[in-house]
Amino acid sequence: MRTLRLLLISLLATACAHRMDSSTVSSLSDAYNMRNRQVRRHYDGIRVAQAAHHLVGRTSLSVGDRSFRNDCSGFVDAAYHTAGYILEGRNSAAMFELAKDSNVYHRRRRPLPGDVAFFDNTWDRNQNGRIDDRLTHVAVVEKVDENGTITLVHNGSRGVKRLYMNLYDRHETRSAAGDVINSYLRHRTNHDRRRTRYLSAELWRGFASLWKLDDAK
Repeated sequence: MRTLRLLLISLLATACAHRMDSSTVSSLSDAYNMRNRQVRRHYDGIRVAQAAHHLVGRTSLSVGDRSFRNDCSGFVDAAYHTAGYILEGRNSAAMFELAKDSNVYHRRRRPLPGDVAFFDNTWDRNQNGRIDDRLTHVAVVEKVDENGTITLVHNGSRGVKRLYMNLYDRHETRSAAGDVINSYLRHRTNHDRRRTRYLSAELWRGFASLWKLDDAK
């Protein structure tokens, strides 16, 4: 609790990216695999990514004196709240509609830190045995490596964890070097249909840079 309060104070105190000294910018550039000018331009997104990072390992969600729903969209809400954004308790579908209405939704294969990732069909929400469940999961982009593998933070069945996704190689779980590039995001069952997909990149719908919204600050 105290750590998150201190994190929030620190994030808000450094909100103006142009005030960062060159060593801080260089450090963030290395950590997030971005150019210095990208760090300065997209620092608000980095703040959201940092907030998500500090929530890893949690099994319940609270920031200061405020508690959030202990599900995937509640986690996104908590991470954004820590970085100074108010998403008003929106679920994944409402976040998606906000992104579309505000023109911050995109499908670029290299998202920015802090972007919200949307997924379909991560579970059979309506329990009809069909692959027709839209916007069943959301996560926060932490960073993207030089090979295009995206590290995301999400709240799943085992609490807040990291998962991986590579939109350049959607159907493989590991790279040639043996690194995980796509995590399993849907559990296999004996009732799955033939065309059921399980990997993060296969279930991905798109991204939203909700940290660009002035109305959410």
